[in-house]
Amino acid sequence: MPKSKRKKRSIRSKSGFFGVKKRSSGKYQATISIEGKDKYLGSYDTAKQAAKAVDKEAIELRRPLSKLNYPKKAPVGYTPIQRPLQSNNTVGYRGVYKNGMNFRAYTDIAGKRTYHGTYDTAKEAAIACDRAVLKAKQFTTLLNFPDMVHNLDVELIRKKQKVASNNTIGYKGIIKRGTKFMARISVDGKRIYVGTFDTSIAAALAYDQAAIKAGRKSHTLNFPDGLPIKQESDIEDDGTAFWV
Repeated sequence: MPKSKRKKRSIRSKSGFFGVKKRSSGKYQATISIEGKDKYLGSYDTAKQAAKAVDKEAIELRRPLSKLNYPKKAPVGYTPIQRPLQSNNTVGYRGVYKNGMNFRAYTDIAGKRTYHGTYDTAKEAAIACDRAVLKAKQFTTLLNFPDMVHNLDVELIRKKQKVASNNTIGYKGIIKRGTKFMARISVDGKRIYVGTFDTSIAAALAYDQAAIKAGRKSHTLNFPDGLPIKQESDIEDDGTAFWV
């Protein structure tokens, strides 16, 4: 066993294996925890024999590959039981939470949270989360749809986000203040003031620029395909500059 792997496993057991403990008799005892209780699996002459006994029981229980002593020796097509959702998860998918009328996808990997876009439905966000998990080569027990096949070389086709039904301006992130139009954007839960503009189009453009700087995807913009020619001429006639 490589030294690096032996050191990693020794954090969990002095024997270097999951569920294996050396007894004073010189034998190696194999145990596995099931619903908080230890199940005795026998005593063996070597730590490897005990480790294989632990793996045999763990596979029957469909434990994650990360909990096996020899994950590469798991049966072909082995599918571990998915990790249960946290008790406070009301959406029903891993890595998804509700954001207003939409759903946001995220992953927590190596202590770092990364966001993967906002979607119209929880299922779309869950698929985006799964793709991020696969791209990061994380354990499949973190997937929402372990049987779904993904082509990771092709990006998901994203729908343009709809403007909220109570939005009378017609652009995301824009509100009217007297005769002016104010642009603002929420980043990491904080609302940031972008600026006040003479026209709603200019404010919408400012919002888009701020959204791009914040790393938002094109489908979340007011003008994901660029500003239409007619609207460009309207801005030029108004004399409003393209600034944030």
